Amino acid sequence: MSSWGELAGQTASALIGTLAGGAMAVYVARWQTAKSIEAQVSVAASQEVASAALARSQWTQQRSAEAAQRLLERLAALYARLPSLPDVSLDEPQLSAEARERCAEALESIRHGMQTDLLSIENDQVRARFRTLVKLGFDVAWRGIGQGNRERQIRDVRGYLRYVQLTLEAVIDGSPLPDSCVPPVLDRSDGDAWVPPSMPWHWRDPADGS
Repeated sequence: MSSWGELAGQTASALIGTLAGGAMAVYVARWQTAKSIEAQVSVAASQEVASAALARSQWTQQRSAEAAQRLLERLAALYARLPSLPDVSLDEPQLSAEARERCAEALESIRHGMQTDLLSIENDQVRARFRTLVKLGFDVAWRGIGQGNRERQIRDVRGYLRYVQLTLEAVIDGSPLPDSCVPPVLDRSDGDAWVPPSMPWHWRDPADGS
């Protein structure tokens, strides 16, 4: 009987050990599976966040580029009418009354763009430069600042307008903005027209009209 008892005890111990080992193996396997699933979920969540951020960035860039293109079209209309800019508030314009009216319309267009299209561009520097241009235009057209030198008034605004055009083109291309610079002071004694510190080659091209 003693031998049978010992055998039964050994068998029971072995069975318990087997069951315990199996349970431990199942626990470890489940733990590893859970950790693997958790890691996969974490990776998927990170990828989703990254994809959402990329989509947001692309959408913002596209919206900014489209707004910049619309602003460029407004600036092109004003550029063509700049010779009449000092005439806007005059009863007797040096150029024609029709040219004065078209210039006033173009100036109002860029002011409207400042209040609409420009808001779709998130870059503060771009916004500040465009708003400065609008102020310069209204300073010449309606406030008569710098009126002692008509040609320089026009060339000052033209130079800064081109600078803003380059800024908007950089927004469209997704390239770095032109370096920051101090805008022209319209009421000054210097007779030289304002130009930005860095000039594109085509600004010196007679065919460019600048």
